This record gives sequence, structure tokens and C-alpha cells, in this order.
Amino acid sequence: MSEVILIQGSLNKESRTALLVRHTEEELKRSGLKANTLDLRNIQMEFCDGRPLKDYHPEVQQAYKAIEQADAFIIGMPVYCYSVSGPLKNFIDITSGAMEKKIAGILCNAGGKQSYMASADLSNILAYESHVTTLQPIVYSSYEDFEDQVLTGEKVKSKIQELVNHMSRNLKNNS
Repeated sequence: MSEVILIQGSLNKESRTALLVRHTEEELKRSGLKANTLDLRNIQMEFCDGRPLKDYHPEVQQAYKAIEQADAFIIGMPVYCYSVSGPLKNFIDITSGAMEKKIAGILCNAGGKQSYMASADLSNILAYESHVTTLQPIVYSSYEDFEDQVLTGEKVKSKIQELVNHMSRNLKNNS
């Protein structure tokens, strides 16, 4: 069975990105894929400074191994200043070797509708840093897609299902 790792990249305690990731994990499991989430809020992570992986916190080393062993991954990206958040970029810098030549999905959550191009930054980072192929569609949500800490946006849910279906087909074709 193919395994997908989801990376939840927001540090906010009440993160809508985390809600988006949780919904996607449930959809992946319903589609027959094994799915687990790495939540950056729960990982002790130092700044990336070029040291060997073995010198980072054991939780970062475990995250690296989980990504390395997975067949694909999905990144839940909060938008900060029209780009990738610092903690998520730091995590990618440390773990990019584990992401090499895999397929990935992007879940992008922002405060409003104007930041949808921020996901292009993440696509470029993944392509140039790790030769990752980003699957379409990129899922974009904003505060309007949530009510009382629940994902309610039907268009977002539909895009998640489309991404999950695309990932599932890709993984089956490559196995």
C-alpha cells in the first residue's frame, strides 16, 4: 500500500491549515492510501544551518525518515506575506533530501482570496531544491472556507478530492 506523508506547516494553535491537512488525510485514507501527518507544531526543530542531519533534533531526523520512506507527500502551506512561512521553509531546507524526485501536492491556506499565487513559491522551491513534481490541482483556501473550525467550502473539498484522486492514480501507475 502506498504511503503519503502530509506536512502541516503552520505553527498557529488554531490553524486552518491544520484543518485542511486533517480533511485531506481523511480523504487519502478513504481512497485506500496510507496517510500520516507530520505537524510542525509538534516537532522540535532548530534553524537550518547546513549541519549534518544527525546533528539535528531526533524529531527532525524521524520526520526526515518518514518523508524518505513515503511514496509521496502533501504540504499544508500557510501563506505569510504572500509566500511560504519561515518555519515551513526551514523544515524543507533540512528535509529536502528526503523529498528527492517524489510527487507532491500542495494545500495552501491564506487569510484572503488575493494570495493564491503564493503556492508558486512552494512549487519552485520543491522543483529546484528536490526535483519534486507537484500534482494539480493546488488546493487554495481562505478564511471564508471555514466555519467554527470546520472546513465548509465545497469548492475546496472538491479540489481536495481531485488532488487525492490524481495522487492515487499516479501512485498506482508508478508501482
